[in-house]
Amino acid sequence: MQTLSEKNKAVVKRFNEEFLVKGNLQAFEEIVAPDFVNHTAPEGSKDRNATRDFILKLLHPAMPDLQLEIFDMIAEDDKVVTHKAFTGTFSAPFMGQAPTGRKATLRIIDIIRLKDEQYVAHWSIREMITV
Repeated sequence: MQTLSEKNKAVVKRFNEEFLVKGNLQAFEEIVAPDFVNHTAPEGSKDRNATRDFILKLLHPAMPDLQLEIFDMIAEDDKVVTHKAFTGTFSAPFMGQAPTGRKATLRIIDIIRLKDEQYVAHWSIREMITV
């Protein structure tokens, strides 16, 4: 039987692989709670729809060949922390930077709070590195 921490880590891994990388909207709908709040949203609304749109309309066009590497994932109680990096060809404007057409890395530390195997809150630190 899985512990709460193991279950939460599996949910976060699925969200990262299925939605963040592949854009699977069904995974998004199943994982992100209706009252979800993104406390460190880059601009505008902090709700689930703004988070969905940020990934699909900004991140994916900026890095159409998006790849993910999760370096660390730590879970305790209702929170999961990931240290990860997205890499891809920087092809469209993103987070105030002009595209370069070259490889770029977006390093992130995320803190996710979950309830009943759904995302209810998010905080992050992001660093965009272009090569």
